[in-house]
Amino acid sequence: MSFAESYRDKTFVVDDADARIRRDDDLMAFVPTAGGTFQTITKGTEVKVVEVRVAEGGSKSSIVFCRATSTDGSRVLGWTSTRNLAGKFMNETIGLVQPEPGAGRFGPNAAWSNGEYLGQLELVAVVDSRLDIERLALNTIGAYAALVAAAARNGIQVTLNSGFRSYPEQKHLHEGFVRGLPGFNTAAKPGFSKHQNGIAFDLSVAGGDGNPTYEWLKRHATTFGFVRTVSREPWHWEFDEPKAQVALAAGTFKTSTVTA
Repeated sequence: MSFAESYRDKTFVVDDADARIRRDDDLMAFVPTAGGTFQTITKGTEVKVVEVRVAEGGSKSSIVFCRATSTDGSRVLGWTSTRNLAGKFMNETIGLVQPEPGAGRFGPNAAWSNGEYLGQLELVAVVDSRLDIERLALNTIGAYAALVAAAARNGIQVTLNSGFRSYPEQKHLHEGFVRGLPGFNTAAKPGFSKHQNGIAFDLSVAGGDGNPTYEWLKRHATTFGFVRTVSREPWHWEFDEPKAQVALAAGTFKTSTVTA
């Protein structure tokens, strides 16, 4: 499996009756037919994805486009939105994000822990639960993929809400929280969030207890190295194998510091 581009190892199914084909030179435009409608890929068609591109879709969201071919690669079907595919491309990794040359403490790949700069991380772009783009540390992708696959075998969907954050991103969230701005939740000071060292995953579990995904995570996440570490945040899980092993041995899914 390609951890940086997981889609290359898979076959996808078109799940939209209006899966329009996009122009190669302008992915925001559709390819017309002679009859005045638009060319589409037939719903139910199995395809391979050979290339992806990301475009800003407005309202701070992104659109992931894919170049689809027949499953044997002999016929190019064209570019279309990944939202037309079954699963909407959620959890697919779409490329390695290397540190920028000369990047420093406040760069997009800079890792921090307990107020100290750790260095630069290799990151991977991944499609989240909102079909937007998050980043995860490359060295955690294998464990996360295994968790997702195991849940899927049990009919449970695990998806990501938030992954790695840069120093400026964490600063923005913390300032919004301190000021009490609408839409901002509890956020650690920049340099102190586990989201900044690549081990924190905010997962989509709605209200926590009773949610099927959350209940599955409570039973199984520690066997994959994931453990809850923050009180009153059922969505916040960390990939920390030693702590997960301690929790597993104690018959729980969280560290001793988690009280709710």
